[in-house]
Amino acid sequence: MIPWFTSDHHFSHENIIKYSSRPFASAKEMDEALVENWNAVVKPEDHIYHLGDVTMIRGGRIQQEWFCNLIHSLNGHKRVFLGNHDHFPIEVYLRAGFEKVYATWRSYDKLIFSHIPIHPESMSSASGNVHGHIHTNPSPKPVLQLDKDKKVLVKPYVNVCVEVTGYRPINLDELRVRVEKAKEA
Repeated sequence: MIPWFTSDHHFSHENIIKYSSRPFASAKEMDEALVENWNAVVKPEDHIYHLGDVTMIRGGRIQQEWFCNLIHSLNGHKRVFLGNHDHFPIEVYLRAGFEKVYATWRSYDKLIFSHIPIHPESMSSASGNVHGHIHTNPSPKPVLQLDKDKKVLVKPYVNVCVEVTGYRPINLDELRVRVEKAKEA
């Protein structure tokens, strides 16, 4: 089981192509590429954490059915952190195949996972913040804190939006490399 991380697919969102300069001619082409890229790296037994803004689609039964079919086509044991554009009721995310629904979560290497970068004062004993939301904009500067021995701790922000990960999820090893690189920023 390999943990994977991704954010901000915006499935079927035509305007995100222009807004974020995505290299796709249409939302249909984008959706197909995103599903293909996901399934090329994430295996059925892997765990994948989607840090929000799965889609901007909202609505009734037909839209929910479309969404559930799309998510069921993606490999892995899926978890989602609701983003500002995730508008379906929580039951729909569960029915779609997300096994857990989060706001924030703290795990691997004491990192905090969230959709939007967290406030620096909320970093507390975390080692950094893995987030989405900002697409191609720069992450906030690392938080600098003194530990009890007056050693400076560098707590970086790491963006995992698809635009900065080659339109595919990244695994825990890649994430750790990005965390270390962000500490040097």
